Amino acid sequence: MEHGESPMSACRTSFVQTSSTMVTVGQCRLVSIHAALTGSNPTTIKVYDVAASGDAAAANELARVIVQAAPNGPTIVEFDMHGVIAVNGLYLEIATGSGIGAAVSVEFS
Repeated sequence: MEHGESPMSACRTSFVQTSSTMVTVGQCRLVSIHAALTGSNPTTIKVYDVAASGDAAAANELARVIVQAAPNGPTIVEFDMHGVIAVNGLYLEIATGSGIGAAVSVEFS
């Protein structure tokens, strides 16, 4: 490694998910969220700091991303979270309904 270079941080992934899921349990760092619209209507994606899906609430929401069809908004988005610490774990919520859908991966360490 040359002087001034920093090593690449390794992270884990949820892999691509198309429905809500518990990503990991336990303290971790939220690195990024990647999302692509798969439906025709705007889709809301949320990530929560919780140990169980049933605990998801506004008070522990870490991120909210909305993907929608062009020209109104991005159909694909990468949301950099800079290693935000989640104390309990990560729960990914992808809204569902008619014409709603997204393919999402959550990267964490």
